[in-house]
Amino acid sequence: MLKSTEPGRPRRRGGLMANGARIAMALLMLATVPLGAGPARAGDGGTGPAAAVGSSSLEACRMNRGKVLYDCVANTLDKMSNSLTQYAPPEARSALQTAASQLRAASSKAQALSAIAQCRSVFSSLLRLATTNQRPSAPGLGAIVGVLSKAAALIQSKG
Repeated sequence: MLKSTEPGRPRRRGGLMANGARIAMALLMLATVPLGAGPARAGDGGTGPAAAVGSSSLEACRMNRGKVLYDCVANTLDKMSNSLTQYAPPEARSALQTAASQLRAASSKAQALSAIAQCRSVFSSLLRLATTNQRPSAPGLGAIVGVLSKAAALIQSKG
């Protein structure tokens, strides 16, 4: 226990050596923390969550046909767009929102497939650029291209 020279006030022990040890410990702990590795940027460039959301939402669309299917896929694309983080390329959000809008307006399988193809083209270009520049967003973008391919296959088979 600490001894006190004044009532109500503990006496300090250790002086400079104790403070130096505390500082060294703090610096050691800071050195072990990875810089810039937050949950939103953990290797996916802000696009990984969108692919996961899209994949699970697309499963719910499998029971639908025609216009109801197009609306369901459009809702999936909206969910994907909303789950993109601030680190995702701006074109990604825009492409998903545009495709969702076009799917809602689609009255034929050809129009629905065209909307998905245009969106997939944007993501393929973003993926190519990210792969060339070795950016961390490449895996997430690739997963979104996969979800869009599944959406096109679903529309092709049930649209």
